[in-house]
Amino acid sequence: MLQELRDKSTGMIAKIIIGFIIVIFALFGTEALFQNYGAADKAITVNGEKITEDDIARGIQNRKQQILNRYGESVPAEYLTDEKLRQPVIESLIQRELLAQVAKKGGLAANSAAINNEIATTPAFQQDGVFNQERFLQILRYQGLTPANYQNVIAEETVINQLQFAIAYTSFVTPAELKNIIGLSFQSRDFNYFVIPSESVEKNVVVDDKDIKAHYDANAATYTTPEQVAVDYIELSTGELAKNIAVTDDQVQKQYEQNTKAFVAKTERQAAHILFEGADAQKRAEEVKAKLAAGEDFAKLAGEFSTDAGSKNQGGDLGFSAGDAFPTEFESALAKLKVGEVSAPVKTEAGVHIIKLISERGSKAPTFEEAKAGIIDQLKRSEAESQFGIKLEKLKDRAFNADNLGEVANELGLTAQNTGLFSKTGGKDLTANNAFVTAAFSPEVLEEGNASDIIELEPSRVIVLKKTDRKPAQLQPLDSVKDQIATVVRAEKVQALLSKQAQDVIAAINTGASIADQAKALGLELKAATGITRNDSATDRDVLQYAFSLAAPASDKPVSGSVRTAKGDYAVVALSGVHLAGEEKVPAEQRAAIASQLANINGGYDFKSFQSHLQEVAKIKQ
Repeated sequence: MLQELRDKSTGMIAKIIIGFIIVIFALFGTEALFQNYGAADKAITVNGEKITEDDIARGIQNRKQQILNRYGESVPAEYLTDEKLRQPVIESLIQRELLAQVAKKGGLAANSAAINNEIATTPAFQQDGVFNQERFLQILRYQGLTPANYQNVIAEETVINQLQFAIAYTSFVTPAELKNIIGLSFQSRDFNYFVIPSESVEKNVVVDDKDIKAHYDANAATYTTPEQVAVDYIELSTGELAKNIAVTDDQVQKQYEQNTKAFVAKTERQAAHILFEGADAQKRAEEVKAKLAAGEDFAKLAGEFSTDAGSKNQGGDLGFSAGDAFPTEFESALAKLKVGEVSAPVKTEAGVHIIKLISERGSKAPTFEEAKAGIIDQLKRSEAESQFGIKLEKLKDRAFNADNLGEVANELGLTAQNTGLFSKTGGKDLTANNAFVTAAFSPEVLEEGNASDIIELEPSRVIVLKKTDRKPAQLQPLDSVKDQIATVVRAEKVQALLSKQAQDVIAAINTGASIADQAKALGLELKAATGITRNDSATDRDVLQYAFSLAAPASDKPVSGSVRTAKGDYAVVALSGVHLAGEEKVPAEQRAAIASQLANINGGYDFKSFQSHLQEVAKIKQ
C-alpha cells in the first residue's frame, strides 16, 4: 500500500518551487533570492515549529508569480500587493507545516531512489531532455540550497503526498449511496412544453424617442467612453544595445587566450545506468551484465530491464556529473571507467546499478572555433551591460525634468516611440503590460505631467514614459448611440411581454387549466417528452435543463414554470413525472467507475476535514 502511495507522489510543490526560482532569477536577478527582509527572527510557531518572515516573503513572491502565470500581465496591481497576499500565504504555510508534522509522526518516509528520479526528471534541471548536473547545481545555488537541502524539500513533499493519498484514497461509497446517485443521475422525466416565439409579440412593440432617452439617462455609464492616454516612451535593454555592438577578430582572439589561461580542468562525466531493485536485484544485474558482455545494446537493455522510470526510456541516460550528483559508490565506479565502458554491478541505497560512461567533457579547453561564437556573445553582452548601466543613469537623470522624451532619446542614441491612445483596460504589446498601464495612469504622469520612474519590465530591460495626450472619459452624444439603444430597448420590451405571457399561462395551469388547452388557445404546438433523460438530444437544451431543475411533483398535479431559450423565445414547461433509474439499468463497469469517482470526491472532503481538524487542535502563535 505504501509503495503505491509513493508511486503516486508527484513532487508537484517541489516543481513549483524550482519554477519559482527560475522565474524570480529571470525577473529580478539573484538579489531577489538572497534579499534579507530584516525580519527572519519574527516567526509564526505551529506546534513549536517556526515559520519565519523570510518563509512568508518567499511564499508571497511565489503566489504573485503563480497569479501572473495564470492570468498574465493584465492582473490589476492591487491584486498583487503583499498585504492582499500575506494572509492566504500564511494559511497555506501553516497547513503545509501541520501536514508535514503529522506525516513524519506517522512514520511516513521518502524513497531515496524516487527522490533521485524526481530530480533527474524535473524539466528545469534538464537540457535537451537530459538531466544536466551543472544546471541543477546552478539553480540551487541561486536559492542558496545544496543538493542535500533540495532532497529534503522533495522528501517532505513526498511524505505530505503520501499522507494525502492515505486519507483521500481510503474513502469508500456505501451501496445505498451508490444506488441513490445512480437513481438520480440516470433518472428520466415526463413533461409537456410549448414555446412562445419572440416574433409573436415583437410586432406589438413600439420604441419611441421617450423610451430611448429614458434608457440613455438610466445607463449613462454604458455609453461613456473610458479615459484614454497616449505616452511617449524610451526602451533601454541590453538585448537591443548588443545588436549594435561590433566585435573585432583581435578582441575575440585576446579573450580566447585569456579564457584558455584561466581554464581549469573539471571533468564531467555523462553516465547511463540500468537500475535493479528488489531482493533478487544482484542476480538480475549479473544476468543483464552477461547480455552486455555478449554484445547486446545497453540502451535497449535499459529500456527493457531498468526500474528507473525517469531514465529507462532515454537509454538509461542520467546526464553529466562533476563527481557529486550520484551516491559515492556510483561516482567511484563511474570515475574508473573509460568512455564506452560498462561497470560491474554496483550496489547503492537505491538498488543495484550497471553503469556506462557515455562521454566526458571539461578535461581540456575548447578550440578557438568551438569557443568563437560564445566569446562574441560574451563580449557583446559585456559591452552592452556596461553601456546599459551608463545609459540607465543618464536616462534617470535626463528624463526626470525633460519637456519631451524625444530629446532624451536622441542624446542617448535611443528611440522614442508613442503608444497612441489607450485606456486603463490596456491594449496589446506594451499597453497590455500591467506595470506600464499603471505608470501611465499614475497621478505623477497623468495629472502632473511628469515622466514616470524607471519601469523594469525584465532584467536589463527598462522603460520610461511621459504623457503626450489625454482624452477624458465622456458620455457619447445620444444621436450617435440612438440606433444601438433602440435595439436594446426593443429586445427588453419583447422579453418583458414574453415573460408576462408565460406567467399568465403558468397561473392558469396552477388554477386547474391544462397546458394542452393553453397551447391550443395561443395557437402553439404542444410537445410531449416522455421518459426523457438528461442527455436527450431531440429536446431543446434550455428546455431540457430547466425540466430537470424542477422539483418532482408531489401529487398528480404537474409542476410548471417557464424559461427563456438561447434564441430569445420563452418556453412553458409542465413536469408530470420523475422516474429514478434502477441499478440494473447501468452496466457493471460503469457502476464501478461511478463508485470510484464518488469515493474520490468523498476522499477529497475527508482530507479537507482532516486539515480543518489539524488546524483546530494545533497550537499556533502568530
